[in-house]
Amino acid sequence: MQLQIECNRALSQKQFCLICNHFFEPTEAKVIICNDQGDAFGEACPQCLGKGFNWLSGRFEQLLSHPQKREGIHFPRNRKVPAGV
Repeated sequence: MQLQIECNRALSQKQFCLICNHFFEPTEAKVIICNDQGDAFGEACPQCLGKGFNWLSGRFEQLLSHPQKREGIHFPRNRKVPAGV
């Protein structure tokens, strides 16, 4: 798993956390969760980020390995994160 930080241009729209499946208020920066190949899957909320990288990584692996837990989640988001970023 990789994390990418981007400027958030959608400050007026609520965002959806891939990890906890809740909407959250946007901040000036957003954290995008990617697999090891750089495919972006979704965003992480501040509460999930606060639990640390190891916890996030474990939850992300659970999502990938249990298709029934990812109903309604459309991933990957057809977007590559540049290597080395």
